[in-house]
Amino acid sequence: MRRVMPAVALLLGALVAPAAPAAPAAPAAPAHAMRAVADSARVPAGLGVPSAPVTRQEGVPMVGANDLARLLGATRTWRADVRKLVLRAGDHRITLTAGNPFVLVDERTLRLSRPVTTRSGEFQVPVELARMLPEDGWPRLAYDADARQLRVAPRDGFVGAPRVELAAGLTTFVIPTERAEAAAVVGRSRARFRVRVAGALIGALPDSLPDPGLVRDIGVSAAGGGVTFELALDPAVAGYRLARDPEAGRVTVSFSRASEGGFESFAAEGAPGPRVLRTLVLDPGHGGDDAGATAEGAEEKTIALDLALRVADELQRRGGVRVQLTRRDDRGLAQETRAETANRLQADAVLSLHIGDYVTRDATGCVAWVAPADRASSAEAAARVAGLASLTPWRDVAYQRAVESRGLAEAVTTALERAGFGPGTVRERLPLPLVGVTAPGALLECGSLANPEERARLQSQSGLRDLARAIADGVLAWQKGD
Repeated sequence: MRRVMPAVALLLGALVAPAAPAAPAAPAAPAHAMRAVADSARVPAGLGVPSAPVTRQEGVPMVGANDLARLLGATRTWRADVRKLVLRAGDHRITLTAGNPFVLVDERTLRLSRPVTTRSGEFQVPVELARMLPEDGWPRLAYDADARQLRVAPRDGFVGAPRVELAAGLTTFVIPTERAEAAAVVGRSRARFRVRVAGALIGALPDSLPDPGLVRDIGVSAAGGGVTFELALDPAVAGYRLARDPEAGRVTVSFSRASEGGFESFAAEGAPGPRVLRTLVLDPGHGGDDAGATAEGAEEKTIALDLALRVADELQRRGGVRVQLTRRDDRGLAQETRAETANRLQADAVLSLHIGDYVTRDATGCVAWVAPADRASSAEAAARVAGLASLTPWRDVAYQRAVESRGLAEAVTTALERAGFGPGTVRERLPLPLVGVTAPGALLECGSLANPEERARLQSQSGLRDLARAIADGVLAWQKGD
């Protein structure tokens, strides 16, 4: 058996609500109810969900009122004259009374199976209240009986512990999820095959993998309302197939040594091992009269230049890479000038840095645009069939380095996800700033000015510093062939 790094072997328990004989019966849990870790502290860093400890009083699970308020995002008001505690969240409220099994939720009275009690001066509330709260206005809470934890269920639901199965010559990666329909493959290389699922991870990675299988390693990172699983696959894998099963509450990705039978192909990959990276050219987008995206006083051209200078400083501080910029001040540059500058400097790689301006305020993450590899390969094949020398027009030279470009994009977006700047997506379409560039290159859209939180991070010194470090990490990982 192969070990998975990091190895996290956790006992799992079902997310269930406690029994409540006196309360109205709750709907039966679906067959695909999520499984939760027994020790949430051992979930990989940054991938847990808000939780609170649960104790038992005469066999009844109880949660402290202070912890309950924290999970609900509620303020607390204590009325000593009537021994009542009021939790308020917006226009909603919960009124708890010491020694009373009746709880007022907004204008509705609920009866619990056990009265609210007091311990060490704090109210203790039966956990069954969590599943009795109306869906409108209150966060959804879930009780993990094995872990004795009450958790906030994220808007997009939970993601359970993945597993690897072998059957009928296939290796299948199975992900339990409440939002199977939202799953997508976002990285198609064998070295960094990435599948993104909406929700928050409450499971754990398997601590080992079957030796005959085609999955060599598994990693996971949190990314903008979901998690991304990154798989290192056996080079012998020829195709993959993604299946979404909302009814069963799972997503499966099957890997095969054959490409027939509805299996999709992987992205073309360059030779393994270190790459030559003597000179990196950074191209800060826009400039001069072209401000790029703008929002609430923030300008893309200014942030892109600041980011490029920070990435250059970071790489030069670490040594080994000479970094050049197409512009170091607020000036406009023609697209041809940017390409000619990169070519004249004999760049070994080019990154065009931009800031996104997505339509929706909730959009987050980074997108890397690269030239598709299939266009160059098809043109070369046609030339060989015709017995002709392949002469590439200036506008199409970027396609010749498309495979390396995608590797660069995969490395950088992976580093961004690991640093908390995800989700990171690689899209294949030649971006205008890279037309005519002879080196491997990618256009990187870092975050969105339309999203208030991302805009604030992009305008902060610490946010830009961390973003620059993550981009530098990705560039160096690509150089090393990691």
